[in-house]
Amino acid sequence: MSDSVSVSGPVEVKSDSNARVAYDLMSHVANWEGAPDSDKHSRKYWLTLYWQCYQAASGRNLSTVLREERS
Repeated sequence: MSDSVSVSGPVEVKSDSNARVAYDLMSHVANWEGAPDSDKHSRKYWLTLYWQCYQAASGRNLSTVLREERS
């Protein structure tokens, strides 16, 4: 089974979506944060950090974002 795709207009690739900004912010924070390497090897660390960065990139109040932990 093959799927065909057609594009009828110009295609624009954006690198400033909330998800991309959150990913870039997460990378910067992880590089500069003083978390122990053992924490940085956990799934919870990365998912929590990404979720906080995504919320910040979406315009949420930073103090609220840092206080909340996604459950």
